[in-house]
Amino acid sequence: MGFKRSEKRMAEIEVKLRAGMERTGIHGKVQDDIVRSITAFALYGFPESHAASFALLAYASAYLKCHHLAAFTCAMLNNQPMGFYAPAILIKDAQRHGLRVLPVDVTKSEWDCALESPGPRPLAPGPHLRLGLRYARGLREEAARALLRARPFSQHRRPGVSRPRAA
Repeated sequence: MGFKRSEKRMAEIEVKLRAGMERTGIHGKVQDDIVRSITAFALYGFPESHAASFALLAYASAYLKCHHLAAFTCAMLNNQPMGFYAPAILIKDAQRHGLRVLPVDVTKSEWDCALESPGPRPLAPGPHLRLGLRYARGLREEAARALLRARPFSQHRRPGVSRPRAA
């Protein structure tokens, strides 16, 4: 009994239902009450069940965002496009809630966003979120995968390129 059933289909179901009730000895007002209850549920049941499942998703999302912000944000970004919020909005919101978001880095980023440990002197507690190469504008996945296979290119010295040395 879904919300989008046609009136014709609902009438066919009602005929079968009433025939079955007749065979089992259910007649008159009781039969009418049962049909009225089922019809009312058919009109209300779909929106009610949809609202219940949405409420569960909203609660679970809020819990994960509150207690596992880095992992939640990482998963949201890695599953774009989702049609709700743009990645920039998700990132800014996570930053307002204390998540340190590290930029795309050709030497550290994977294709997807990932969590990084903050290191010995963290600027922000908890894991940090490293943006993935998927967020480098104009970079196709095939090209990014080729970059990833070519690592550790950052450790090779190229002629004519000088690197600052650590003090």
